[in-house]
Amino acid sequence: RNNNTRVNVGIDTEELNVGQDRLRPPQDRICYTTCISKEMSAKTTGLDDSVADLTAKEGVTYNEVIQCQFSNWYSTFSNPPKECLVDRKNITVKSIVLPLPPNFADFLLSDGVRLPEGATKVSSYVLPEKDDEWSDDNGDGDEKEEDEEVRQFSFPELNVEIQSAIESLGGAVMPKLNWSAPKDASWINNGTLKCQTPGDVYLLLKSSDFVMHDVQHALDAVSLFDNDGKVTQVEKVKYELVLRKWCNLHPSMEFRCFVFHDELLAISQRQHTQHFPHLTTEGMMFRSYIIDFFDSAIKGRFAGGEIPNYCFDVYIDKKDRVWLLDFNVWGKQTDSLLYEWHELGRFAKNLDEELASQKEIDALDLEHGIEDENDDFVAIQSDFPEFRVVETENEIRQDPLASYRAPIDTIELASNASGKETPSFEAFMAMCEKPSEIPEEDEDDQGSS
Repeated sequence: RNNNTRVNVGIDTEELNVGQDRLRPPQDRICYTTCISKEMSAKTTGLDDSVADLTAKEGVTYNEVIQCQFSNWYSTFSNPPKECLVDRKNITVKSIVLPLPPNFADFLLSDGVRLPEGATKVSSYVLPEKDDEWSDDNGDGDEKEEDEEVRQFSFPELNVEIQSAIESLGGAVMPKLNWSAPKDASWINNGTLKCQTPGDVYLLLKSSDFVMHDVQHALDAVSLFDNDGKVTQVEKVKYELVLRKWCNLHPSMEFRCFVFHDELLAISQRQHTQHFPHLTTEGMMFRSYIIDFFDSAIKGRFAGGEIPNYCFDVYIDKKDRVWLLDFNVWGKQTDSLLYEWHELGRFAKNLDEELASQKEIDALDLEHGIEDENDDFVAIQSDFPEFRVVETENEIRQDPLASYRAPIDTIELASNASGKETPSFEAFMAMCEKPSEIPEEDEDDQGSS
């Protein structure tokens, strides 16, 4: 690894340079031939599938899930030691964590999409009325049963905290709950997770199945025993709202990393539903950046070094700096992307054997008083970490978010799945395309923003 180009691993969030201009023409960049380590995959095919049961277990421990909670790892990696920083102030995106009131889960689980009092203004929807409020019950009141009561939630203090956080983070944020971001609900917010008002934040969280999973099923697969066989004391989850500074990340430069026994085992292209040609030519360079980042900033620091198996996501910006985005548990609850979990299990077994062989060699050298002048020889020759990208259009995977891009009613209308006589999809879309009227008093504000 010492032969790889080193990369600086700290940064000032304000200097995060992202966007599509990082995709420079090949002639302007050093090009490398991608090595996807297919030989290693072939070498492992003869191993017993039971290895996967040991390395990608169905039931993760309570501590593993809790340590992947944003607030638990952010406090560590938002203030990295000085040796991790070279001409940078941080290695992850600036964020603010807000504790949520006890009844916030009730709001998320309530029927319909009615935003809390004082937070009904959203960026993605403009009504012709002056009150610019949004909810799913703006119809005539006589259409409802008289005895029906719609619960209206109110979080005045949280509204103020969210607005203050948005302003301090530059005017736009990406929200998430303890573990999950509402990626499946971006369709309701102009196809983005960018939030500029408290209403935007509430609307995305309220519309997301991923967020609902955090509320209802976050600990469903948790084992009642820790890795030492001791019974774990499971505490009730305290829900938190995470607001991350909005950054326009290019999907081609996000990667998921798989760590086993605190060794970087594999790296996968995060957006596996698209083919990005530059990843094929420059993949090994990006791989070296991630290796350096892991060795200097991540290894031995997640959960204080107590959890050796985990996954983490990173982003490489146009200055070739690596940013930490998130942590996930090692197990089938985490999307393995371009891998299968049984593959990762086999890789883990091979890595263990490789490390054991190296320890034996080191022990013999020490016994005979031999000093190895090149301690990194085995690491340099190692196939790990495996690095995979979508090399051709034929290798594109199905988008797991495809079924979340429109309400089920719209999908049924387009396919006429119900078989009933309904207005044509074209007529429905024509109705949707009718422009909204922007109140005159808002025009100046729109122009000055």
